[in-house]
Amino acid sequence: MGLGPALRRAWVGYQLRADAAMADAGFGERRFPDGRVLRFCSEPTGSTISAIGRELGITRQGASKVVAHLRERDYVSVSDSATSGREKSVTLTPRGVEYLEAQRKATRAIDAQLRSELGAAGFSSLFILLDALDQGEQIRMRSYLQRSTNAYKESTGEVSSRSSAVLSTGSRQCSR
Repeated sequence: MGLGPALRRAWVGYQLRADAAMADAGFGERRFPDGRVLRFCSEPTGSTISAIGRELGITRQGASKVVAHLRERDYVSVSDSATSGREKSVTLTPRGVEYLEAQRKATRAIDAQLRSELGAAGFSSLFILLDALDQGEQIRMRSYLQRSTNAYKESTGEVSSRSSAVLSTGSRQCSR
């Protein structure tokens, strides 16, 4: 097996360990992009549905559906924005805070377990490999996927000038 498939398999393995730990902590219905959206909303002022959509690279309608699902599970509350009558503010509930705490605890436990299994030298070697692959660019998965999606949409003529500008930068387009 080559390095690429091994890295993808490792990522899936990490996610499966995180899923199991979250289920053990009482958060068994973990969906993409729950954790990301909850982190967007973890600032004291929360976030907005539009900002969440921009962060995820999806429409406001898509973001509304994601937020509605989180609201149904009592992870977020939605209220009228204090700054705009057309916008909704999204803030964490105590259950949402617990989710993020459980997620942090799970990732720390996975890291500790892997460090124990690999030993300090093996664990350090892993990061040397990852740093070599990254070449110091520190590109986030979201930015890479947006850039790839944008290139595809441009090649098929499916992208508007506004979404092209947002997708091509890969930068954070919203303020929270």
